[in-house]
Amino acid sequence: MLTPRFKLSQDENHVFITVHAPYTNIGESEIDIDGENFLFVSSPYFLRLRLPGKIVENDRSKGSYICDSGDFNFTFDKETPGEHFENLDMITSLLAPRDIPDVNPNLVEMLEEDGVNISDNEDDDKACAEEECNKYSYGFANKISTDFKDVGEEFPQIFELRVPERVPIAERNELREKYENHKFSSDHYLADLYEEELLAPHLAVVTEWCAPDFNKEIDFTDEEVSVLKELPNKHYLLSKKEQKQVFMGLVDILYGYCYDKRTTQNESNVESSWTINKLSPTLSCFCTFNDTKEVLIACYRRALVFPIFRNFELCTKVHKDLVALLKIGKKYVIKCLISVFTMFNLNTEARYILNQLYIKDYLIFLQKCRAEEFDQLSDEIDNIEILKKDLGLELEELEAAAEMVKLEETQIMENEMAVKMAHMSLLPGLKKATYMSSDETDDSTDSDDSSTDSSSDSSSSDSSEWDSDDERS
Repeated sequence: MLTPRFKLSQDENHVFITVHAPYTNIGESEIDIDGENFLFVSSPYFLRLRLPGKIVENDRSKGSYICDSGDFNFTFDKETPGEHFENLDMITSLLAPRDIPDVNPNLVEMLEEDGVNISDNEDDDKACAEEECNKYSYGFANKISTDFKDVGEEFPQIFELRVPERVPIAERNELREKYENHKFSSDHYLADLYEEELLAPHLAVVTEWCAPDFNKEIDFTDEEVSVLKELPNKHYLLSKKEQKQVFMGLVDILYGYCYDKRTTQNESNVESSWTINKLSPTLSCFCTFNDTKEVLIACYRRALVFPIFRNFELCTKVHKDLVALLKIGKKYVIKCLISVFTMFNLNTEARYILNQLYIKDYLIFLQKCRAEEFDQLSDEIDNIEILKKDLGLELEELEAAAEMVKLEETQIMENEMAVKMAHMSLLPGLKKATYMSSDETDDSTDSDDSSTDSSSDSSSSDSSEWDSDDERS
């Protein structure tokens, strides 16, 4: 049976359900309402929803079918008039969920009925910390241990850490930093630092969610709904520490997404999936973070080591883009991750594996989170300033050395110019001296010629010489 595309909306007293089920037999369609449960069956489609509140089927209920669009439209009264149904646009969380595993109710605090349970026991966090030192798992919330054995070796173009099942979680960040230090190119960094014209267009970009005309009334497209409806509605049992780690992973994935949008001027291309994958330490190295500044430092470092544009000011711009993106809210974050999900599925280098390990679970998990959590995360990131000295790449020393070399080169050029100008100033004098020397030589020649003429014409020179003397006087 197929899950049809669907959409829900509401007003103060009613819930409106649209089910897209073309080419179905209307006469064989069945609808059933039972409190918060809605069931639609019309071969080959099957849809079972669990709503955030109860609805009733009565004489005021309505139903219609539009042949041109293939849509069933239903209207039902709310059992409690005026009640607001939360998260009617969170498609996956509305699908009938699987049974939640048996847990001790004294150890968990239910954050939402849809299936996110957060442990409220400090001993549980301590046990998790001890276990982490010896744990070799990976994937969303580090819940995978054997499903994808040798995943790093099988996809070397995607993962820097080849054997996550043999490297403890606590050691992965240290190995990642060593690799980044090895790959860092001071020449590339300095070239981008001084090539202002090259970076200027990317620094000036206004990302689409920061544009003045951006519509913050977010709605999922039909294509996005099609992605969400195919995801299973799972429950997640996480400790507080694991929940923090999951949100830190979201930060570095979205940082890569923001970097891509800025450097492609909001037009993602065939390299975008590589960029997001490479800039995310979660996706590239199976890393786990417990601190917001720690994950931001990792993002900055990777943005200065791997992509084509490696500029600290650019990193800071992306940081601000990330804050603005999270501020828009849960629904827009989910839209961005659907975009990432689609990129990875269409990528020719098998990045679909990242969807199986991480992105699918993020899409399910985020629909169950409270909207306030995204505001809190945005504020937390906004209040953190990353400095060059925080990155461990000796950027300040590198730039200082480059400035000294630049100053020396400038002084050398200035000295060469001064010498050249001095030579230029002497040139007229040299030319004048040369001309004077040439004139003296000519005068001497003329004098010799005159003496010769004088001695040969001595008999007739008296009157001429006097006349000459008169002219001189």
